[in-house]
Amino acid sequence: MSARRVVVVGGGIAGLVAARRLMELGCDPVLLEATSRVGGAIETVARDGWLAEAGSNTVMEPEPAVRALLERVGLGERILRPGPAVKRRYLVHDGAPVPVPLSPSELVSTPILSVAGRLRLLKEPFVARGDDDPDETVEAFARRRFGDEVATRLFDPLIAGTTGADPARVLVRYAFPRLVEYERTAGSILKGAMRSRSQARRRGEVLGGSLWTCLGGLGDVPAHLATALGTRVQLGRRVVRVATDGARFLLTSDVGAVEGADAVCFASPARAFADIDVAVPGGDALAATASIPHSSLASVSLGYRRRDVTHPLDGFGMLAPSCEQRRILGVLFPSSLFVGRAPEGHVLLTTFAGGMRNPEVSGLGDDDLVAVVRAELHALLGVSGEPVFRELRRWHDSHPLAVAGHAARMAPVQALEASQPRLAFAGCWHGGAGVHDVMLGGMRAAERLAASLA
Repeated sequence: MSARRVVVVGGGIAGLVAARRLMELGCDPVLLEATSRVGGAIETVARDGWLAEAGSNTVMEPEPAVRALLERVGLGERILRPGPAVKRRYLVHDGAPVPVPLSPSELVSTPILSVAGRLRLLKEPFVARGDDDPDETVEAFARRRFGDEVATRLFDPLIAGTTGADPARVLVRYAFPRLVEYERTAGSILKGAMRSRSQARRRGEVLGGSLWTCLGGLGDVPAHLATALGTRVQLGRRVVRVATDGARFLLTSDVGAVEGADAVCFASPARAFADIDVAVPGGDALAATASIPHSSLASVSLGYRRRDVTHPLDGFGMLAPSCEQRRILGVLFPSSLFVGRAPEGHVLLTTFAGGMRNPEVSGLGDDDLVAVVRAELHALLGVSGEPVFRELRRWHDSHPLAVAGHAARMAPVQALEASQPRLAFAGCWHGGAGVHDVMLGGMRAAERLAASLA
């Protein structure tokens, strides 16, 4: 009996992992990607001794099963982790970068929180458990549990700087599901976190997932997965229609070709459902899923001579709270994180701008955008002189946002997966936006389809 054909729609990291896992499970996958490259939001630029990430910069340690899959495609010896010296994170406070407190002693002395703010933080275990409000935002949750200062100075930059989102609109149950669970089960975030760490120690688990990248940048990941898939990856094929005759699916691409399949994995962006006619029962409701709002970000990587930067760059990077009124969201220090990111005697700084806070900044022309970034780097990190390397990338509508009404937007997906066991969905809008979450989602989608075909 021939292997069952599964079409994976979308060549981002979720689709690549799904296709590779389907191969391992004895299926016959083909991956259709609308653009001329795979990888989605993962893209590495290597030029003149510089190695810059145009999209995602680092990845949290994935689930062991995902890690094993990556090793099976040859990535085991290419994994690169940061040294212990880069645990430090910075927040902009009163116009200057200040280290984020990582210990009780640092919390006592940090200027980021006032004495009143620290005392309010320590009262968190005694705050009554809140109502189970499905539309509670990150800002409302943080203010309720930790007080105004923690919400403004810590939660705000964490959300805005990593996704470009507005914490007053993003729902906490999707942005920080673990914190919501801690409150539900332990009545307190701090108590829940302590209990979780204690249980992890008893199980012998490593605490605090580490960051990693690859020797050739994160672009190594989609490149190795695509190589393992070979001719199963077909670029420049945008799926415009998915129909079914009850037994099989028929997928039509914009070049007119029709692909038959026993199962389909949608690993495309949520907004793609506005342009795909999903002609299966309940498929028309995916128009609601396509309406998930997104934020847009600009990534600006600039390389400087080390002598032109006064800040020690002794950490991961720096985030800017909204209350600081900066025109950027944050800066990463890639050449401090990983070796091989800049030529000897130089440093690489990757700045993010735009998002819901300053959408007009990401829309500036190249030279104007670089001028904004250079002015902020000069003010905050003491950067002077001309950059000797620059790489810009704009990610339009790239970060899905779980705002009020998100459950209703996701309901059609859940209904289709329940009624159509040979349809599965994966991607940064489905099951977590972190790259490690997206890879796990692709693997789970593949395993679900393989089981339905068995």
